[in-house]
Amino acid sequence: MLRIITRHLKRFARGKRGVSTVIVVMLSLVILVIISANVILWSYQMNQLDWEKMQEKLQISTVNRTTISSSWFVTKSEYTISVGSRVSGTYIDTCVAEDRSCERFCEELSTPTPRYRIFLNGTFIVDTAAYPKATIQTIEILVRYNTSDTGEKWHLKAYDWTNLRYSDIGFNDTSGSQPTASGTWVYYAVNLTDQWSNYVRKDGAISVQFHDGSPEPPSGTQTKIGLDFVGVRVKGNWAHFTFENESALTVHITSLWVINSTCHNRYDVDIFLNCAQNAVYIRPDVSLPTEKFIVKAVTERGNTVVFSSN
Repeated sequence: MLRIITRHLKRFARGKRGVSTVIVVMLSLVILVIISANVILWSYQMNQLDWEKMQEKLQISTVNRTTISSSWFVTKSEYTISVGSRVSGTYIDTCVAEDRSCERFCEELSTPTPRYRIFLNGTFIVDTAAYPKATIQTIEILVRYNTSDTGEKWHLKAYDWTNLRYSDIGFNDTSGSQPTASGTWVYYAVNLTDQWSNYVRKDGAISVQFHDGSPEPPSGTQTKIGLDFVGVRVKGNWAHFTFENESALTVHITSLWVINSTCHNRYDVDIFLNCAQNAVYIRPDVSLPTEKFIVKAVTERGNTVVFSSN
């Protein structure tokens, strides 16, 4: 009887070793399958990235310096009224031209000598980070307005931060603007020429004043005025790039390099070009050398294209 029991115990031990072997083999197969799948997936992804990188075709067609205007900077706060009153609307109604909304004001009697006058002051902030002062050539002010009568001229001034007063010294036009018909919308623009720096505070603030030019006695006409748009923009000689995406893929440019014998400057950019799209890119803070240079554009996929000023 003891022999029979011993024989069965030996068979059971051999069976356990067999089961363990099977389990080890199965686990090994599972691990191999997982590793193989990951290798195949990684290989597919790498092949896809390599294919996209090879298909990407970007060109830099032009690089030069061009005198260009910025977009319009509009006020971010309500106009202050030295003399006069607000009738309707808000400053938001003066941020987009020809949008069928405007802010309306009315002349009031000034003191101590009673005269119908109006003085509107608005603050505009130039983005000096995007448009460094060293790159600005001049500044323009534009207003679109109408009036209830045509008997007087209207003038633009700016606050002179050097002499601490509103002034139009250095403006290309100080004669003013006079509507030819009541209720007709009129565009009036002035250029601050090379005197612009007197009118820009260190933080980029420009304080613009719009006022009437002919004080009316109490027996005269109390003029109403509508402001549809008031804006400030800068002009400068800035770096101008033209990119051409000649591939069927979307291209993402992430950096620009400007290189010559004395400089090696990198600039972060974030430019997306759809398939077969051309794009103009203006960068005021990019300094282009006067002598021969090259420009490199680097894409997110790792491609580099080169433009030579030669």
